[in-house]
Amino acid sequence: MLDLKNWLNPKHYDRLWNVGPPGLIFSVFLIYTVHEVELFLNMKTYELSSPWFYTLFVLILGEAIFILFWVLFSLPPRNRGKILAREGVYAVIRHPIYTTIIFHLNILFSLWWGSFLIIFLIPIQYMFWSKIIIKEEQYLVGIFGQEYIDYMSNVSRFIPWK
Repeated sequence: MLDLKNWLNPKHYDRLWNVGPPGLIFSVFLIYTVHEVELFLNMKTYELSSPWFYTLFVLILGEAIFILFWVLFSLPPRNRGKILAREGVYAVIRHPIYTTIIFHLNILFSLWWGSFLIIFLIPIQYMFWSKIIIKEEQYLVGIFGQEYIDYMSNVSRFIPWK
C-alpha cells in the first residue's frame, strides 16, 4: 500500500487536506441550507427581469472565471508550495480562490434563486473563512518564513484594500 506521508514531502502532506475543500463544502452546504429554510418558511424572494438577470449573472460569473484563470497564470499548480507568488492576482489579494468562493458563489446563488438571505451570508462566510484561513497561513509561514510574514503585512487577505 502506498504511504503518502513517505511518498510526498512531509511538509506538504497536510496541505492535501487543508482548508479549501472543507471550506467549500461548508459554504455550499450553508448556502443550500439557507435556501431550503427560505423555501420552508415561504419567505419573500426577488425576481429580476430576464435581461437584468442574465446580464448580472454573466458579469458575476465572468468575473469569477477571470479571477480563477488569473490565479492559474499567477501561480501555476506545479509551483504551489514551492514559490511565494507576489505577482498577478497575488499582488492584490492573498487568497483569490477563497475570495471567489465567499463573494461570487453567494451572489450567483442569490441571483439564481432570487434569495435575499444568501446575500446576507456574505459577512458570515467572510468571518468563517477568516477563522479557518489561519491554519493555511500558519502552514505558509512554516514554508516561507519571514518572507510570507512580510507579504501578509503588505497584501490584504480577501479584499484588495486595507
